[in-house]
Amino acid sequence: MTCSTTMRLIAAGALFCSANLLSVITAGAATFLVSDVTTWYGAEDGPNTSEAVLVIDWADGGQAWAWGFRWDSAESKTGQDMLAALLGAEPRLTVEGLASGFVSHFAWDADLNGTPDRFKPGFDAGTGDYWTYSVNNAQQDGNFNNGAAPGGAHILPPLGSPYDEAGPGAWISSNTGVNGRPLADGAWDGYYYAGFGSAGPGANVVSAPVAVPEPGAVSLLVIGALGFWTRRRSVI
Repeated sequence: MTCSTTMRLIAAGALFCSANLLSVITAGAATFLVSDVTTWYGAEDGPNTSEAVLVIDWADGGQAWAWGFRWDSAESKTGQDMLAALLGAEPRLTVEGLASGFVSHFAWDADLNGTPDRFKPGFDAGTGDYWTYSVNNAQQDGNFNNGAAPGGAHILPPLGSPYDEAGPGAWISSNTGVNGRPLADGAWDGYYYAGFGSAGPGANVVSAPVAVPEPGAVSLLVIGALGFWTRRRSVI
């Protein structure tokens, strides 16, 4: 009797845990907020710091990646600045066309061996797919400066995370390339390899891999660890 009761309790507990786990996975599957981004670059977090998120979706069956970008709120930044800062901080990621504002050929080389682990070209003539560019603020009719009012009077406010099921956030096709996109606090930029008229990156998004330390930093860490180990041995 005791054994049978125990087994039933274990089975019930397993089902309860499974149900809870499933509900968490289901609830979070299409929800991804700024607070879920763990890989940040740019300025340090602080009271006078603005934040934006950059999402890259290779449409290769894997997950899209999101990076967070911070900058001094007193400075004006564009989508081009945000992508350039990421490229400077993350050597595993490369693109073409950044200077022109119309980027393409995204590649991710995980071990920096010269062979990309994820890659999509600028345009696929067979499918018609290319690197689309979306933002999370409305575009003004007849104004092709990507959300800026005539004369730069203001920037249309971001609508929030495109993955927030409880909010108005959405991906909206950008009127311009990244160099014509003014960033505001709460902005999201999305690059998605798809056909014309795409609604932006898919819902399968996670925080991007953490940046690898610079070789010099790795050497310093090793030297520091060896020095500590040597000193510890001499004390012992």
